[in-house]
Amino acid sequence: MALTGQLEVFNFVDIFQIIRKDKKDGILVVESDDKKFAVYFKDGNIVYIREVKKVFYIYLDIEFEAVLKKEGVKKEDLYRLLVGKLPVLLAVKKGKFSFTPGFIKYSDDIDVYVPLEKIIMFLSRQLTPQEVERKISDEKLVYEKAENWEELAEKAYLTEKEKQILEAIDGKKTVEDIKNELGIDDLTLKRALYGFLAVGLIKRAKKKKKLGFDLTKGLLKKIIGVIKGL
Repeated sequence: MALTGQLEVFNFVDIFQIIRKDKKDGILVVESDDKKFAVYFKDGNIVYIREVKKVFYIYLDIEFEAVLKKEGVKKEDLYRLLVGKLPVLLAVKKGKFSFTPGFIKYSDDIDVYVPLEKIIMFLSRQLTPQEVERKISDEKLVYEKAENWEELAEKAYLTEKEKQILEAIDGKKTVEDIKNELGIDDLTLKRALYGFLAVGLIKRAKKKKKLGFDLTKGLLKKIIGVIKGL
């Protein structure tokens, strides 16, 4: 199913989070007032960004090889071109987007040079206070690391401050606890947490289910003793 929306509502961090999670091939079309981009994804990562005059041009080719041929691009130039076009794409703040999965076909020798996790963390460092409040509004929230957090952290190229924040997340400390422990400002912490969630580094800690009433250790021992004596 296609993913569509407005950049004023869904920023690139949110869009990339969904695409990264499904790890699909596809094309993200971004349309602003004066520019139209086709962002080509392979296995949930960006491999090429193309600017076009008409959106329908994007869907004339289903083979990525044909796209490169029309653009006059060699495979060995993909990294250089991607690094050059990424800032232009990410500077777009208004417009509409749509992601069509599975449309484009890639050959096996098309490599991923820039992990999407790295791009997501780069963008998270620029989020506004209003944007971070969408997900990190409660300082009493508790997060825990995902099972594969080490692998994802390597792809995300975290800053030293972000590494400290990630290390402090233990499934017990609240957002407020981490802020006080590290002496970090509110926006920097919440930007990092927003990025961690989008990358899949962390998740909300599960609340332990409680019985209908709380048992003290002493009372619990007495109950166990009575049961054993039956």
